[in-house]
Amino acid sequence: MDFSAEYTLKYLKEISDYLKNNPNSDITLNKGIYHIKTPKSINAMENVFSGKWGDNPEKIMFNPKYDFDIGFLLSGIKGCTINAEGAFFMVEGFMEPLSIRNCENLTVKGLTIDHLRKPYSFGKVTKISEIDSKNNIVVTVKLDKTTPIKEKTPINLRHIFYDTNNDKVIRAKIHRASYVNEYEIEILMPYNSSISLGNEFYTIHTYHSRPAILIENSKNITLEDITIHSQPGMGVVGNRSENISLLGLKVIPSENQHFSTNTDATHFTSIKGNLIYDGCTFISQGDDSLNVHSYYHAIISKSGEKTYNIQEKTPGGTHAQTLDYPDEGDILELTDINTLEVLGEYKAIKVHPDFKNYSTQITLDRPLPENTENLVLTDVTRLPKLIIRNCKASKHFARGFLVKSRGVLIENNEISQLPLAGIEIAAESYWYEGVSPCDVIIRNNKISDCKCGILVKADCPNPKGQSVKNIEIENNDIYCPESSHGIIIANSKNILIKNNKIISNGKNISITNSLDVKEI
Repeated sequence: MDFSAEYTLKYLKEISDYLKNNPNSDITLNKGIYHIKTPKSINAMENVFSGKWGDNPEKIMFNPKYDFDIGFLLSGIKGCTINAEGAFFMVEGFMEPLSIRNCENLTVKGLTIDHLRKPYSFGKVTKISEIDSKNNIVVTVKLDKTTPIKEKTPINLRHIFYDTNNDKVIRAKIHRASYVNEYEIEILMPYNSSISLGNEFYTIHTYHSRPAILIENSKNITLEDITIHSQPGMGVVGNRSENISLLGLKVIPSENQHFSTNTDATHFTSIKGNLIYDGCTFISQGDDSLNVHSYYHAIISKSGEKTYNIQEKTPGGTHAQTLDYPDEGDILELTDINTLEVLGEYKAIKVHPDFKNYSTQITLDRPLPENTENLVLTDVTRLPKLIIRNCKASKHFARGFLVKSRGVLIENNEISQLPLAGIEIAAESYWYEGVSPCDVIIRNNKISDCKCGILVKADCPNPKGQSVKNIEIENNDIYCPESSHGIIIANSKNILIKNNKIISNGKNISITNSLDVKEI
């Protein structure tokens, strides 16, 4: 059954209001296709495709001041289960389809999210022409009738070719894609023998925007058997929450497609308690399958003996586009952003978030060093105990599992066809994403055809002190015959590498600037 947009928005609000007023209730959504659209969501999509928001609409859509609509808002709900098996959210335009805010003990099961007009465009290669002595070619792509573009639609952000005959992503550098007409693109690129007639081509029109599902300021949340086929941003974003379980989550292309979300499949920041991935599948999204971290906060100014103003400095702001701040009583780690050396721990005694100015005034249990240039604070209380097991990740744009947490178990996963590491354990100072991971177990995983199988490092301009530590890598099967190394360890210490099967085209295990590395 198809439900109109007018019926859908009214029905979903009634469900939300009922659950908010009736804690500890279970409810089952009617099965069918729910068309979800608003004037604002349609306007956002039109502004992207018309070029009104520029060649990179992320600058407008990934911004704390960006005004957007929510399809299904769950706020202030406690002790409820929503059975959405057979419920299909067909989104029209760009919005946040499902938002879970200030909820406790909430489970959502079985929901599927997709878009009527995909957030990306796709088609097939119909012509390949040689044009100059510089070994360039022009590839002509005829777009599918469901994804026409306009003259100023952004088409030079992120792309892939796809070989359907061999079920493989073709990663190819292009100089520029150009509009020919609403159903045709010409791509100027270096000659690439992997490109052939009939290959599929996919291109996105914005990077980050709102996620398909947001979980924020919530506790004990479970997403079970949820499927996300597309989103002009990330799949699931979790922020400032506690105890989250993703059971059987799928971020995968819809039938006969080979692209899913524009950016990360999942991204979790400043989480307390447990974060569990079990039996999840991630295919063909535009960035990492998962990224779990806290934020590095720059020390902006001093306003008292032990009182400071701090601000996170990630290039695009937090991934929820809301203020990140510690709670009173949280433990903060002082770190040199250039070296990732940990210089001490401090306790937050008083915290005053300044939401208007996107900063926080914090009083610590003792003063910081007099010179705080290049020093940052990060909340190590807001780091989850992370479990990633029985998951699959394949054919997307970046890392499989990107982990910046402590107390981590990664086991029994399958990862394949990635241009970067299958599993990366690292802090990244340039993104202001931390902390340096510790106490990580990586075991019984199968990793194939990635740039490297497992990468462990402190990623910063001048790493010192081996801040990444206590890592066990055991019984993994790594098949990367075109890669220089199967396992890379850098700027780390106390590493155990045991009983791994590795095939690479160079030295299977690379170790640099690391201490106490034991190979068995």
